[in-house]
Amino acid sequence: MFLNQWYFLYLYIMLTHCYTGVYDGLLPDKRLEKRLETSMQDLLISGTSIINKAVKDHSKKIATYRMLSNETFNHDDILKGSFNKCIKSIDQGHVLCIQDTTEFNFNGIGNKLSKLDPDIGPTSLKKIPGFFCHPMLITDTKGTQIFGFSSVLVYNREWDQPDKNKREYKKLSIEEKESYRWLQASQETKERIHENVKLTIIGDRENDIYEDFERIPDERTNLLIRSRSNRHLANKGDKLYEYIDSQNVAGQIDVKIRGSKSREKRIANLEVKFCKVAIKSPVSKKHKTNSIDLYAIQAKEFREDTLEKDEEPILWRLLTTHKVDSLEIATQCIEWYKNRWLIEELFRVIKTKGFCIESTQLGSGFAIKKLLAMTLEVAMEIMQLKLALKAESPIGINRMFTEKQILLLTILLKKVEGATAKQKNPYKKQTLSWAAWIIARLGSWSGYKSHGPPGYITIKNGYDTFNTQFEVFELVYEMKDVY
Repeated sequence: MFLNQWYFLYLYIMLTHCYTGVYDGLLPDKRLEKRLETSMQDLLISGTSIINKAVKDHSKKIATYRMLSNETFNHDDILKGSFNKCIKSIDQGHVLCIQDTTEFNFNGIGNKLSKLDPDIGPTSLKKIPGFFCHPMLITDTKGTQIFGFSSVLVYNREWDQPDKNKREYKKLSIEEKESYRWLQASQETKERIHENVKLTIIGDRENDIYEDFERIPDERTNLLIRSRSNRHLANKGDKLYEYIDSQNVAGQIDVKIRGSKSREKRIANLEVKFCKVAIKSPVSKKHKTNSIDLYAIQAKEFREDTLEKDEEPILWRLLTTHKVDSLEIATQCIEWYKNRWLIEELFRVIKTKGFCIESTQLGSGFAIKKLLAMTLEVAMEIMQLKLALKAESPIGINRMFTEKQILLLTILLKKVEGATAKQKNPYKKQTLSWAAWIIARLGSWSGYKSHGPPGYITIKNGYDTFNTQFEVFELVYEMKDVY
């Protein structure tokens, strides 16, 4: 009877087997590999990247600090495990490769970070210490499954670096510019992912770089980039935006728009235009080509649809190497581009609303970069559970849960389901989507479809609830034979 009462404690789901063997041979010795695995489990269990909160046992805490400061390996060695895990998990012939850059601001521990630290430099706020991270996130074409990372570039600027005018930035080759990261991440992705897998690389306006269109595409690699500037076109005497705007409307589509601080969540009606264009090479430096043939897509919301909301209408101009000769293909490209929000959500989960890595108390950039490499991998697991609610997940539940955990999920379901059909778990029993629904309910999600899907932070809050209950649950489970 005693055991049955405790069985109905909240579920704790711990991915203790997710990282086993991932880092074999990547670190100097087996002890460090084991410590890395257990430290990542601690991050997941605690839901935070702050070591003092993530690791409760004093001896384990000391061991974690030593591992992070150990100079025999760095963040790139940890990331190799992430790349290998991603490549092995790809089971489809076409994937989306989504890249973006974020900065990490460590002003809160600025007094701990020396300006002589080679792994710390100024952020966009100039005097604020930190560094930058540029990951390439690999997903399926529907945005329902995350395979992992194919590239992660972590870098920092120099404190005494001259401004762009003094460096004559526009005259520098692309390899000498910070923006080269977009090409580097794409090239690393092409080299690491098996050549039989087709790639669509997706980037925002900062990724609109002529050299990128010139060097990266090949028979299996396409680009889908949001336009940043009104480029000159070859042989037309026109500029890009005016030319595409002059095209006939191919059709109208309805697109789900995610809500943000400046935009209301809604279904937007967009008129779509597309055409083939030849963008001219910039005149600031010599290029291998005088122009590049691309396809341009414009998706524009009707102005009257946003007047009452006092919002700017949606206007997406996309440049792609995919051949766009129908409304169907243009719509497909728009849907693919929409998945770019996944990488923005990744950054959100890592930062203030999630694992709070910017609140770390570590005193060196070297150690913080290693902590970031660990947090990236852990945050991705949280995201995958969220995506499992978007559609029936193709990932087997056994990839993320042990048999004992599945048993606990089954028991917990009785506590989180409501009395009405609308509050019943709609997914097939013992699938990853079924498990994610239970976690979301523990994170205070209502369960009603009309209220919209749960967010990543709700999923993470569900984990935090599990964590507060786990120690008691584990103790009682171990005592079951006694009682």
